[in-house]
Order: sequence, then structure tokens, then C-alpha cells
Amino acid sequence: MTRPKSKRKNANQVIIVDREGPTRHERLADPDSYENRKKRAMKAKKIKPSVYQKEQEAKKAAAKGDLDKPKQGGRLADKIRKLNAQKEKQAAKNSDESSES
Repeated sequence: MTRPKSKRKNANQVIIVDREGPTRHERLADPDSYENRKKRAMKAKKIKPSVYQKEQEAKKAAAKGDLDKPKQGGRLADKIRKLNAQKEKQAAKNSDESSES
């Protein structure tokens, strides 16, 4: 014979809420109340922009001319750019000499 399954005693009890407390409007008026702090935190929460909003901001920035920022990188990046430019010049000279002869 199996044991009867035990039941939680307080699971189906109805909790009577005291209606004498402050209303939600009064709680929101109090700056230190939980609901007011929660509401302020939700407003201050950083919301990630949608893909559409990101595209719109990029278009506005391009139209405004904010893309004139200096290239990222340091001295090494500048050095690599110079070397690449020199290689391109040499390749252009070599192609001109080979086409002339």
C-alpha cells in the first residue's frame, strides 16, 4: 500500500489584504517608497536602441559630418599605413616599367 501524498497546508489559504493602507498614488508620492524607487529605476534603465534606430542615427551622423573623426590606431597603425602606401607606389612603378618595355 502506498503512502498518501502530503499536501501543503497553507497553499490554498486566501490572504486578506488590508485596505486601510495608502493608495498607489500616495505611495508614489513618497520619494522613499519601494514603488517610487522602482519607477525611477525603470526610467533610468538604459534601453538598447533597435537596429532601425541605430541605422537612423548612423545616417544622421553621416549627414551631419561626424565621420571626420581621426582614424583609430596608434603609432604602429600609422607606420603600417605608410609602409602600405610605399608598397603601392612601388607596385605602380613596377607595373609602369613592365608595360613600357
